[in-house]
Amino acid sequence: MIKEEEIRILGQLQSGIDNGTTEEAGGILRVPVSDYTSEELFAREQQVLFKEQPMLIGLSSDLPEPDSYVATNETGTPILMTRDADGEFHAFSNICRHRGVQVVPEGRGRRGRFTCPFHAWTYKNSGELLAVTQEESFGCIDKGRQGLVELPAAEKYGMLWIRPSPGESVNVDDILGGLVSDMESLDLPGYKYEESQVLKTNMNWKLAIDTYGESYHFASLHKDTIGPDFYSNLQVSNAFGENFRWVVASKLGFKYVHDSGLVIEEWPYHWITTTIYFFFPNTILLRSPEGFDLARIYPDENNLGKSRTHVSFYMGKQDMREHFGWSPPEESHWVGFNRVIRDEDYAAAASSQLGVDSGTLTHITLGRNELTLHHYHNVYRRALGLPALELQEAQNVS
Repeated sequence: MIKEEEIRILGQLQSGIDNGTTEEAGGILRVPVSDYTSEELFAREQQVLFKEQPMLIGLSSDLPEPDSYVATNETGTPILMTRDADGEFHAFSNICRHRGVQVVPEGRGRRGRFTCPFHAWTYKNSGELLAVTQEESFGCIDKGRQGLVELPAAEKYGMLWIRPSPGESVNVDDILGGLVSDMESLDLPGYKYEESQVLKTNMNWKLAIDTYGESYHFASLHKDTIGPDFYSNLQVSNAFGENFRWVVASKLGFKYVHDSGLVIEEWPYHWITTTIYFFFPNTILLRSPEGFDLARIYPDENNLGKSRTHVSFYMGKQDMREHFGWSPPEESHWVGFNRVIRDEDYAAAASSQLGVDSGTLTHITLGRNELTLHHYHNVYRRALGLPALELQEAQNVS
């Protein structure tokens, strides 16, 4: 992000603090309950969004050196990501060309070649089939045409993008839709992969995404956790194609810059704000002073009322809270993350699932101050060929 954009955002946040205002959409949006409960839509989502759409599935430090790999089934398709001996990034369908067995168990590590556990067919980490066990009795095959099926993939700005099924190439700049300068400035390759976890919850996957898009709930749902630390109902939101950027203000951070007498051009943007990036269709990149959380949210393959969130944490080279004289954390990263996201946000979203399943409601209502969610729901609907939802005046909503 360029400096002028940081100053604009900081100024808008400061104005909201001074005046008790926040950014607004200009109207209220009603989202049909069927967006969360329709089995027909659920089937279309799985095909259009989770098989045909490029997804941000990791950061470059997931593959920190040549011959490193990550095998994951998180998308519903077995995927093998590798960095070959020359440092090039690849993504493959993690399926043996012989009998369709998963070649590499889920996990991460460092290997130059992979051997299928069923009949020991062996593949190079750049995808080529190297050896067929007892080929003289199996029958001669063209190994040059029987390598692992390569998936469209691209690495840029420290991001790993993959389309989970064969198709068009992946153009990262086009996907980012105007966020190129942000991604360039974040120095994502400079952050080290630390650890991962999976959260399984009884809620539709879009209800999970909804929890990341507004600060209206901070003072109530998070009153004993992050509510005292962040301004509630205050954010700066911007859409970038199908994606969005959403920024909230730290009370401690803004107090620090005022107590220090710094002019706005000197304010340390990344240490007094928290920025959330949403990358369509399902990924949240959350930047805080500690580092980055990358959350990939998927539907349960068999139940539209359940979802999985795969979260990875990446740590920077320096804890900037210590740099500014703030206290370092007293607990592990996941303890704080789960206290807020799992135990509060996701628990509330699971309760929302009970509500939309009840048959009592025809729609849920998004307020003027939840404009980021307005954007997401209409992008989602457009991708599935559904009509856009139109803004309404509050008094006309029933």
